[in-house]
Amino acid sequence: MKCKTLSHERAKQAIEGRQNGAPLRLLDSEFETVGFGPWWDESRADRAADALRGIMHQAKERKKKLDVNTFDKDACAALHRELETPPNLAASDGFWRWLAVEKFGDLVEARSPKSRDSGSVLPRNYGIHASVTDNRIAILWFRADMVYDPEAQDPYHLATRPAHTDFWESGIIRHRYAWSRNLARSLVRFQYRDPRSDQAFLHSTHEEGIRELYKRLRRLHTTVSFEYLTDDDIMTILKQKSADLRRA
Repeated sequence: MKCKTLSHERAKQAIEGRQNGAPLRLLDSEFETVGFGPWWDESRADRAADALRGIMHQAKERKKKLDVNTFDKDACAALHRELETPPNLAASDGFWRWLAVEKFGDLVEARSPKSRDSGSVLPRNYGIHASVTDNRIAILWFRADMVYDPEAQDPYHLATRPAHTDFWESGIIRHRYAWSRNLARSLVRFQYRDPRSDQAFLHSTHEEGIRELYKRLRRLHTTVSFEYLTDDDIMTILKQKSADLRRA
């Protein structure tokens, strides 16, 4: 399956123009493509963007300003469900850059922090001259995909736990190449034990809290293949490797 992609430079020009009040006009000749075979259905992105706008409106309505943790937990499942992204597109940073700029631009602007100097959203939030895991739309999709639980009645039950955004971005998503899905799922259950609460088990920001556990797991992964372990085995490792760490 193939789809449009957008280069770093053209994406940057497009968002800078929009931030300066110019309408976004991207010509077909400005796009590149990824993949082969039939075209991916772009209307999926349009439906997903509409769903996320509704979720954002609700997240703002509750607290009069955007509650990013609430938005992220609800938006990730809706995005993943609507896009039905093939693996070859999910692996393309140009695909995510195109989505963020052309299809989800207003959402990226509303969700992302603003630069203190310019008051604008930094290009990295669109995946421009940055890792795909800095792309705000890709982050949401990876959150749902990494802990997708196909055997559960609600396969998104882990992705939609009210965990802090930093846990997802720093702890799971940005380490996705080295981490197995069963480790990611177990880590969510370990750190956020009550599915209805945002209370973490290990301290979220202290250097001897969950951040130290991330480092220990990365080192351990060089010799241990988590993907071949059972959930019980992984939970035992998490308990052992965190026994001396600071709790929340």
